[in-house]
Amino acid sequence: MDQSNPSKRHAPIVVLAALVLSAVLIGACFGQRVWSHQTTLTQRFEACMEAAPFKSSLNKASSEAVVSPEDLPRHFEEFDQIFRETGLPPVWDGKKLVPWTIFHQESILVAEQCHRKLDIQQPQKELRGTFAKPVWDPNSKIWQEG
Repeated sequence: MDQSNPSKRHAPIVVLAALVLSAVLIGACFGQRVWSHQTTLTQRFEACMEAAPFKSSLNKASSEAVVSPEDLPRHFEEFDQIFRETGLPPVWDGKKLVPWTIFHQESILVAEQCHRKLDIQQPQKELRGTFAKPVWDPNSKIWQEG
């Protein structure tokens, strides 16, 4: 190795550093595009899901007006039983506690239609936020077991 010319000694390090920096920049740009695509696709999916029945369930009577303090112990027992059986917390449908999968059966059909319409193949990878969770994937085992 030529000790008289330090620039020749450091040339491979400079080239390697430039390659690493280029790879990081390319990776960052690709990651930003994926993130942006997920965000846009999630927004389009959320707009499509406005037709889901659970969206209108918020207009039903509030639980404060329907449940009396005397009913609470029974509701807590029902909640625990449904949670133990399904692994998911139940939903108040305006009258009673029902398993999440029953409450959302029609909504998951809307989700399935939205996935087809938007060409979403793997919602847990392609979407972000709440709708990326397995419970909103019509192909997840939660829906296959029921």
